[in-house]
Amino acid sequence: MKKSLFLTAAICTIAACASSLEQGTVRATEAAAAIGAVPAEGLPPQRLEAGQCGLFLWGMSAPRRFVFFTEGSSGDALVLLGETPTSIPMTSAGGDVFGQFLTRMNFEDPVSKAKVTVSIKPGEPLEGGQRVDSGNILFRDAAGWETVLPVTGVRACIPG
Repeated sequence: MKKSLFLTAAICTIAACASSLEQGTVRATEAAAAIGAVPAEGLPPQRLEAGQCGLFLWGMSAPRRFVFFTEGSSGDALVLLGETPTSIPMTSAGGDVFGQFLTRMNFEDPVSKAKVTVSIKPGEPLEGGQRVDSGNILFRDAAGWETVLPVTGVRACIPG
């Protein structure tokens, strides 16, 4: 009786381990599929080095795209202007302090003369950063036409 109970427990344990391995493989496959589904028309992924902080913003309209990134000490932003990732310099900033950033930042592309104004409302703190509850990016082209894009995002820092 004890031998059959032990044998049954051993078989159940082996079956559970096999099931866990299969689930791990399924999760890895799902993660790879999710990464492959990142919209090609958004900004490319951005990497922070130790000691750097970045502000990452996504548009609220469908499809949600990564549209704005700036690193705290650079003074430049990578912005999706039309469908083109464009690096533009900051021209001014104001508002409240938000980590290494301010809640209102202005940028201008020296080539196209497009102006970009970012206004954000800080949200709850996160480990290593803080949420952006709401905000908007105002795009103004050289002819004066304006487009407002509602955004959300995160301010994140890599310790170092």
